[in-house]
Amino acid sequence: MKILHVLYSGLGGHGNVFFSMVKADVDKEMEYEALFYGIEHVREEYIDQCKKNRIKFFVVKKTKGMDIRYYVRILNSIKISNPDIVFLHGSAYIFPAKIAGYLSKKKCRIIVRETQANHLKTTLQWITLSISMQLANKIVCLSENFKEQVKEKIKWLYVKKKVVVIPNGIDLSVYKPGEKKPDDSIIIIGMQSRIIQIKDHATLLRAFAIVKKFSNNTGKKVVLKIAGDGELKGDLIILSKQLEIEKDIIFTGMLNEPELTVFLNSLDIYIHASFGETMSTAIMQAMASGLPVIASDVEGINNMVTNLLNGMLVPVQNELLMAKAIDRLINDPILKKSLGQNARIYSIGNFSNQTMFYNYKTQIFAQ
Repeated sequence: MKILHVLYSGLGGHGNVFFSMVKADVDKEMEYEALFYGIEHVREEYIDQCKKNRIKFFVVKKTKGMDIRYYVRILNSIKISNPDIVFLHGSAYIFPAKIAGYLSKKKCRIIVRETQANHLKTTLQWITLSISMQLANKIVCLSENFKEQVKEKIKWLYVKKKVVVIPNGIDLSVYKPGEKKPDDSIIIIGMQSRIIQIKDHATLLRAFAIVKKFSNNTGKKVVLKIAGDGELKGDLIILSKQLEIEKDIIFTGMLNEPELTVFLNSLDIYIHASFGETMSTAIMQAMASGLPVIASDVEGINNMVTNLLNGMLVPVQNELLMAKAIDRLINDPILKKSLGQNARIYSIGNFSNQTMFYNYKTQIFAQ
């Protein structure tokens, strides 16, 4: 069975889910192809992974503004692939997928894995999801709560028999606790994600500035690492200079998987400031790495992180409470260790890519 995954070319959950699924298919039960789309160049890591796993891939790059040819190229790529299943990581390209299905040599099924947080969806995104509900064969939601929100929002357009809940998974043999660094006089906190509007890096920087003032009385040096890239990176650099914290911030840029595991294992505390998620891959990776997590108390995060059990939640855009949470973990090693251990235990029970692949195989691909 050939499955064509249609996914974003840049950093994000699409690529992580796709390659986690490929890794979990240890018996090579499926044949995979990938269609990378978007305004960003395809990540070199994705290309390397495709070559390593002998996965044929297509690249369709969008120019800024209206680009009709872009959608035609997506349609043609799907048609050339001629898959049994078109696996859309998001509902934006339901029309090219459906048209390609009609034009292809064999009738393919369309699966939509819905990824955008419901409370952050635009009107257009709700429209394309509603259309996908009618045209796709299956809609995959990442949690029961997410599914119920979709049902409530689109009402009579919701098709119950098409919707399944399958959480994302990651390779827990890759994302795991590493050796602790010997120097506890330097506290390293960090966040990894695309640097875009739906993330709240600005609050993190303001919280870090407050933490720096707290740490002046403890004798400990605090460093912030930000991994990733995006349209707002320049704004963050400017803000860091305005807050006079630029000397203690490291912007690592984009990281491939080996670099990311090193990054995570270099941290004492993982922070995730965001306006909303669906099921944050970055938080999954941090929890699997045994890190104590401090994150925004928003949908898509508070269904994974339980306050003071396997992490800490703080109100969105509240730099003071985020700073206090960071300071608390810096000065309470017992709590920090407990949260990290519980995060790892939770990840083992909930984030396995093997479980994710089995659920797709039995609930989606086998039908």
